[in-house]
Amino acid sequence: MRIIATRFGDITIDKSKIIRMKGGILGFEHLKSYVLFMQDKEIPFWWFQSLENGSIAFVVINSFVANPDYEPLIPDNESRLLEISSPEDVTLLSIITINSDPFRVTANMRAPIVVNAKKMLAKQVVLNEPDYPVQYFITDSKAIFENRECEIVEILPSLQAL
Repeated sequence: MRIIATRFGDITIDKSKIIRMKGGILGFEHLKSYVLFMQDKEIPFWWFQSLENGSIAFVVINSFVANPDYEPLIPDNESRLLEISSPEDVTLLSIITINSDPFRVTANMRAPIVVNAKKMLAKQVVLNEPDYPVQYFITDSKAIFENRECEIVEILPSLQAL
């Protein structure tokens, strides 16, 4: 599959890497197909690129990299919807907001994108847990700046390889 993305130009996507949304991202519910890109293995931020609209891409981070103490409870109905059979199949992504002050970058920990990496299904799930803020300041987290491996790498096509 080929798309023209505003940030990346004309790219070819392996169909096995397409993530199908079961319910869209808040405000973008009409967009159902995405692919996850990394620009650099040393940088923990990735691109969650819409396949239906090449100008829509979200900067995301593995939620556990942003906050190693993150332990959200994903409701059973959401797990069933995403056909999750094992916790090992799940990756959580938090959407990043980059403010005018680049040292005040935040991650949405209240509404992670729950990805079943085995089935390539995802949904943004709004958690009922008030301890997880919509604006979690990740620049306060040392984990961001450590060299950490992320388990979702096997579904990430590298932009250099495209």
